[in-house]
Amino acid sequence: MIDDGAPLAFGQEALWLHQQLRPSSSAYNVPVAYRLTGPLRIDLLRTALEVIVGRQDALRTVFPEDESEEPFQQVLPVDELFLSHHDFTGADAQEVRKAVDDLARKPFDLLVDRPLRVAVFRLGDDDHVVVFVMHHIVSDGWSLRILLDELSMAYQALWRGADPLAVLPTLPVRYTDYAWWQREWPPPAELDARLAYWESALAGAPVLDLANGRPRSPRPSFAADRLIVPVPAAVADDARLRAAAAGTSLFALFAAAFAMVLRRRTGESDVAFGTMLVGRVEPEFEPLIGYFVNLVVLRCAVSDDAEVEAVARSLGPTMLAAIDHEVPFSSLVKRLAPRRTSGRNPIVQIAMQLRTGGSAPATLDLPGVSPVELDVYQGEHTFDLICTFLDTTTGLAISLEYPTEVFDHCWASEFADDLIELLNRPEGDTTDGGPR
Repeated sequence: MIDDGAPLAFGQEALWLHQQLRPSSSAYNVPVAYRLTGPLRIDLLRTALEVIVGRQDALRTVFPEDESEEPFQQVLPVDELFLSHHDFTGADAQEVRKAVDDLARKPFDLLVDRPLRVAVFRLGDDDHVVVFVMHHIVSDGWSLRILLDELSMAYQALWRGADPLAVLPTLPVRYTDYAWWQREWPPPAELDARLAYWESALAGAPVLDLANGRPRSPRPSFAADRLIVPVPAAVADDARLRAAAAGTSLFALFAAAFAMVLRRRTGESDVAFGTMLVGRVEPEFEPLIGYFVNLVVLRCAVSDDAEVEAVARSLGPTMLAAIDHEVPFSSLVKRLAPRRTSGRNPIVQIAMQLRTGGSAPATLDLPGVSPVELDVYQGEHTFDLICTFLDTTTGLAISLEYPTEVFDHCWASEFADDLIELLNRPEGDTTDGGPR
């Protein structure tokens, strides 16, 4: 049976519009890939995938338009093959890499395409590469973890000869329930009060420009690259101790270092940037795959002699206030009505986030199979910079995504070095440089 249809969640609306305006864009593709060594059972993987797609409605949702050209969610039956199998036996590494990148960067037609693609590339009897690509309109970091966790549990159950549905958590609601819920949250009077808070909090906030004189194309391509830099273990350990000693969170310490690098590179002492809230405000939403994250804006003052701990302490209440006054980012844009520029996000063009615990992707756990994650990137983005602190069991790393029309690898590497240097700086050392 085909679902009768539901409105898009507020965050989905912006992603849908971007994809219609730029149908060849892969900016909101979410890819992950693994090299799998060991006796992979393709038949079990296929069946496990069908089980997950069958229970997680978002993975079989398309977004057509109604008679008034408004998009809606249409959940389709599980009637398609969701896994493609390709024989690359004898292919060289470059051929395999191209096939993976092509899949990661293939755009979705949201009106008709299921928003999940999975492909297995066979390199040998016990050697495979598996690639997952979701569109962001049905996915976020938390969702990617759910997909990999549930796929692993279902595969393990099938491998044991057990019922995969018996080992998976019950889903009390559907993603379309979340979209309807958003229409009633917060109530109109409370929404108006929260928007009034943001009007005051962001009044006069400068638009940070990291380009610092670098030319911008009037018709940006959104071509992007990503740099991942490991943070030395001693620096990461010291950051945790410094955050605890300062009575603040690790997120606040990282955000403070990020704000200080923005001040250093723009010369602005009034700094505003975006960060992502998980958005799963009700426990019923936690086991769902879907797009829940919401962008909020953090603003802080950074003086010439600022210390990381002091900025972190000031950001703590700011973050709590942002959570207390959370509104859909699209509602905030409508209320503030900022001047729009082609190729630029409204309100903020710079964002940072911390991924740890439930918000960090898991990995595949398949009996007898050893997975190694491959670095795969979709090659496009719409922000000037997204800085992600990746706090995982293998250590701390900094991921920087940036448009290649404006910035380059050297610029990103220097930005990461600045962050690590600030995290490594003893309290009281306020040596700083000017914008660069």
